[in-house]
Amino acid sequence: MNMAMYFRILLPPVELTSVTSLRVKSLIFLRGFALIALMGLASASHGDSFKPFTTVTFAEIKQQYQNSEFLLGLWSVDCPPCLVELDLMGDLLEKNPDLPFVLISTDSIEDRELALEFLEDSGLHERESYMFADSFTERLRFSIDPGWYGELPRSYFFDFQHNKQSHSGLMSIELLSKWFSKPLKY
Repeated sequence: MNMAMYFRILLPPVELTSVTSLRVKSLIFLRGFALIALMGLASASHGDSFKPFTTVTFAEIKQQYQNSEFLLGLWSVDCPPCLVELDLMGDLLEKNPDLPFVLISTDSIEDRELALEFLEDSGLHERESYMFADSFTERLRFSIDPGWYGELPRSYFFDFQHNKQSHSGLMSIELLSKWFSKPLKY
């Protein structure tokens, strides 16, 4: 249901019979206030979708998954192969919901809404997701991998001891099956 539908339900049209009526003015004010509040809630719900990715975030993610294997996927809205990979991962995670997968969008904050749409389309909008929070993207890329120059899609697999394996280009079920210790359903 889109926002216009919410507004029609919560804010039915007002018939103005007397412009000077205090009651009508109050009702208009309250409806306007409700509209502003709903718009704020809608933007807040989208605003919390991505955590900011800074130069220290990668170390925090590794700490969070200490003694666990996990997959890190980097993508962008401007990368057609990334969108194919998001669909692949959405399908795989639907069958393997406990698979530890962290998403990082390399897009600027201005592309937040578009990035969220792509995650929603792929069924990944509830996954742990980050978005680059610094316009100096080279510094952020370096914090992940000093040898990575920005090619996308880019994936990193970390085993239980956090030995890293990297992959540029589209992921495959075969590669993911080799990386994860637990058999994957697909």
